[in-house]
Amino acid sequence: MSDAAVRDLAGKILARPEYAGANGIHSKAESWLVRFLDRILHEFSRLEVLRASSPLLYWLIVLAIAGTCVGLIGHVTWTIWIAMTAPEPASSNGASGASLPDLAREAEALAAGGRYLDAAHRLMLASFRTLAERSVIELRPDRSNRWIRAALRGSTLAENLAAELDALVERTERRWFGDRARDRANDPEIYARWRSAYEQLSSQAL
Repeated sequence: MSDAAVRDLAGKILARPEYAGANGIHSKAESWLVRFLDRILHEFSRLEVLRASSPLLYWLIVLAIAGTCVGLIGHVTWTIWIAMTAPEPASSNGASGASLPDLAREAEALAAGGRYLDAAHRLMLASFRTLAERSVIELRPDRSNRWIRAALRGSTLAENLAAELDALVERTERRWFGDRARDRANDPEIYARWRSAYEQLSSQAL
């Protein structure tokens, strides 16, 4: 097709009713922009007239506008500076670490009172914490004791210690959810085994 034919075809397409609104929108946008620029130029022209008729008022207005701009720039700069120099919030891990209970000490107190199952349970939790701190296992709220036992069997712990912890977790869980009123004071052996395993775990270099 020749250039003239292309222009003629484009003109016919744009003349269709479905394209009639496009020209109107474009014209409205141009009209708004022209009015906005005319308004600005009109205000500047008024200031120029005011400069000739009342220089004092003119300079007061100019100084007021300049002062407002300087104040806004200063406020934005100060806000950005405050945000960039503010100290970082304290680490949540550090805050939680400072308030962690001493589970081993609680276990000793419970065992002294004859509550051996409760004491064993505290040592089990203390062992889990030590294992997590040493990256042997990854503790999360959705991790069950069964998952922890499987992780222990596949961990880098000494095989005999991993097997002992596995057996103790299974035994403690079974008794914890069993007849706790009877078992709480009548199983000093499980506490003694947990204390031995926890001491080995705490002293072992991983």
